[in-house]
Amino acid sequence: MRYLLLSLVLLSSCGKKPAAAGDGAPNPMDRVQPVEVMPVTVMPLRETVGLVGSIAANESAELRPEIPGVIESIEFEEGAMVKAGDLLVKLDTRELEAQLAETRASFVLAGQNLERNKNLLDDDAVSRQEVDAAVADHARLKAAIELLEVRLAKSSITAPFEGVTGARSISVGDFVTSQSVITTVDDLSRLKVEMQVPERYLPNLKPGGTFTLRAATFEPGAQVVGEVYFVSPRIDENTRSTLVKGYVSKPPPFLKPGMFANITLVLRTVEAALVVPETAILSTPRGTVLIMPTEKDGATVASFVPVKTGLRVPGYVQITPVGPPVKAGDSIVSSGVGGLILYPGVKLKPVEPVVKPGPPEATDRKLE
Repeated sequence: MRYLLLSLVLLSSCGKKPAAAGDGAPNPMDRVQPVEVMPVTVMPLRETVGLVGSIAANESAELRPEIPGVIESIEFEEGAMVKAGDLLVKLDTRELEAQLAETRASFVLAGQNLERNKNLLDDDAVSRQEVDAAVADHARLKAAIELLEVRLAKSSITAPFEGVTGARSISVGDFVTSQSVITTVDDLSRLKVEMQVPERYLPNLKPGGTFTLRAATFEPGAQVVGEVYFVSPRIDENTRSTLVKGYVSKPPPFLKPGMFANITLVLRTVEAALVVPETAILSTPRGTVLIMPTEKDGATVASFVPVKTGLRVPGYVQITPVGPPVKAGDSIVSSGVGGLILYPGVKLKPVEPVVKPGPPEATDRKLE
């Protein structure tokens, strides 16, 4: 019985004719569609790309002794500021000093022998070969003195540049070699930032570009600004990206070398872009259009205006008119263009938007 009733209902439904416009049904052209509208605005836009990078010191040196020896004194404190040339570690030089004194004495004697042989050569008392041997011995001892003086200078380990010393794992009396790490010195007056940028962004990469940086130690919304100084001329074959380096001048104290950072790299900037909310863009088979309320015969109707889109930022899209002119201040349907029943000529009822997008990056705060 249930299937019989269902069949009767379907047959009766199929037998009905659709109501015509003249049978009292509403005319679609008389329908008024409420729409949210906003003005076209002009604002600066930036094309950016989000990246990850690492932070390094402006200069960093791992100090090792060039000659082996026993540590005589340590002249620095861990984590202290040092200037270029400051003495950090002194090696025991007593053996070198004794060798230098011995060599200098031999050098004086060699000089006397050389003079004596030159005088005897005038009297034909010695051969030219003996004089040449005296000259060579004198020159050899002079070179030996210079070598020992260099080794003595290397026994004093100094700071290569101004910076902050690191930890040390040596003590007075330790024997060190060229493989022993004394300490590190880091120049933190500014920091370097290294990042890998995909190759498709290469046309917009150049020294002098800017970026913003955030790290885990930052307060919410805080950031620092840096400047690109190097773009590698090569593309990594494995990652298809290029190495980009930048400087962060006067970094905050909680930004340290070795930290991981989130980077927003600015690729290009348009200072006075004509922009609309991204929800106002309607893609059609004929291209991208905006819907503008226009006055016609005393009513507000929809007009479809073709445009080209450019830079995009959260909430906004840059537009360039390709047909009828669009200028700052013109009203456009700002939301729901893909979900509303809108077509050229439909009557509109403009209303204020419930939610307006904020300005791009309005929540960012720069750290000094």
